[in-house]
Amino acid sequence: VYLLCLHHQDFERKFDVDDPFVKQDLQWSLFSNETFEQRFKLKHPLGSTEHFGIYGSSNGVLCISDEILKPKSRIHIWNPTIGKYRTVPLSITDDTKFGYIALQFGFNPVVNDYKVVRMMCMDNKAFAVEVFSLATNSWKMIEA
Repeated sequence: VYLLCLHHQDFERKFDVDDPFVKQDLQWSLFSNETFEQRFKLKHPLGSTEHFGIYGSSNGVLCISDEILKPKSRIHIWNPTIGKYRTVPLSITDDTKFGYIALQFGFNPVVNDYKVVRMMCMDNKAFAVEVFSLATNSWKMIEA
């Protein structure tokens, strides 16, 4: 079991958070959850650590997307231990009318499937929810 950490390459370095070069030196690593020693340096699947957020994890698999979600933000499911990722297809929903978008990610052991839940809301409180299934590689709209 490992801990995933986004950190500066030089643990001991004292740095100014306003320094524009600090973000360039960030990297992902897996650390032992017992000794907290760095075990593996990881390559971000999309090449950059900037502008991405983690929207959930389950069994070591992560859901990552844009730090600030937009209607057409790409969603990626990443297993850093084996170094593989899959980009989720864009939804067929007309989501450009939604101003707020949230993501959640998890594993459903009953059907042995990873799911991404995308919730979208407009200012007038209109709400839509859709679920992506990794097993079927497809989106499904949840009707109220």
